[in-house]
Amino acid sequence: MASVIPLLTVLLLVAGDIPDPDRNAHDMWALQLINKGSLVISEHGTFDDWRFFYPNTVPKPAELAIGFLRAPGGTIYQSGITLLTAMLVLAAARYAAGGGRTGAEAALFLGLNPAFIILCLRGNPAVPFLGGMFLLQSSASTSGALLSSLVRPEGFIYSGFHCLRKRNWKLLAMLTSAAVVWLVFHRITCGSFTWAADEVKFSVAAMAYPTPNTITFLPWAGLRSILILGAPAAAVLLNGFKRWQLRIPFALNFLLLGLSLAMGSLVLPRYIDQLFLLATPFIFMETARITTGKKHTLLVIALLAFPSFQWLSTVPEIKEYVMLREVYSSFQMPEEGVVAANELLIPGLCLGSNILDPNGRFVSVDKAAWAHASETDLTESGVTRVVIVPRGVYFPVHTEEWLKELTDIEVQYYRE
Repeated sequence: MASVIPLLTVLLLVAGDIPDPDRNAHDMWALQLINKGSLVISEHGTFDDWRFFYPNTVPKPAELAIGFLRAPGGTIYQSGITLLTAMLVLAAARYAAGGGRTGAEAALFLGLNPAFIILCLRGNPAVPFLGGMFLLQSSASTSGALLSSLVRPEGFIYSGFHCLRKRNWKLLAMLTSAAVVWLVFHRITCGSFTWAADEVKFSVAAMAYPTPNTITFLPWAGLRSILILGAPAAAVLLNGFKRWQLRIPFALNFLLLGLSLAMGSLVLPRYIDQLFLLATPFIFMETARITTGKKHTLLVIALLAFPSFQWLSTVPEIKEYVMLREVYSSFQMPEEGVVAANELLIPGLCLGSNILDPNGRFVSVDKAAWAHASETDLTESGVTRVVIVPRGVYFPVHTEEWLKELTDIEVQYYRE
């Protein structure tokens, strides 16, 4: 209970969840499925046409299920879902660390960690993924393996390795079924088994995401480990890495991320942050193994204290998301016409305007700019307004330059 107090405090301070493009997209899809009885994310596997909008995220089966749980809506209700999810994940971390004092220390470390708190506030899929990974490191491996594999694709790396190491062929068969669920889900809703891979690769170029390359990836990840875990926890992990049961799939995960970068994909901070956070139970088990008495107490204090430096960057990030929430609540959808906006913003704009299906109502302004669409092209597609939030990833340079070519279409800027 003590470990969830920081999240509860921030929830009260910011008056509820903060928007996340991934969470917003799955909430919108869940509402569309509930109200229409069907879900169409992309028709005929289209992934590179700016005239047809689809949220820029990999559709995830378990995240869609969480969207159903959140469907009743309301700040208090959805904040309760956020808080309950965090409590379950913290309990899983405590269990994975062996319970007792060591488990309590692991749960407190995670609950105090700003990276974990902001992932919870955003309803990010990294949170249930962490829960599945903590269960995978404990005796309740079957549920953890399935949960992590249905929440994020990389869950198959860890769960598959676990199956092979334990020779758990029944679980391997279940994971194979889960992989089929992913493929069928994408084929039915997106029109192609490979839609997500194609769309992500195209969007990385079209939206100019800030991402490391294959050369800077490992040094950048090393710095993230110190930032997210704190220097003492990162040192404990490095010192005992050979004893960690997830060391091989962890290394394989990094290798695959590097390969995906080489193939044109991207790596966002949250992809790396979740990998370091999943080592939390092991770090505190190692701490209990190598220290006793006063040395143990001092090391635990250091482990808990060092990640707090993240608040220097986390507080501005939370403020930016609160600002986006205000954009969503103040946005007025025109009765007629199509709106062009950054595609990360569109799911939130839809939820704020009770729009279940963005197709035919929105287009991606950044992909239109990338395709050098003319103002005539926009007009013929029904675009009557361009909505801009001039902040970082929400306003790429090529979009800013392209907007100078527009003379007749209204451009609406949302500023702090």
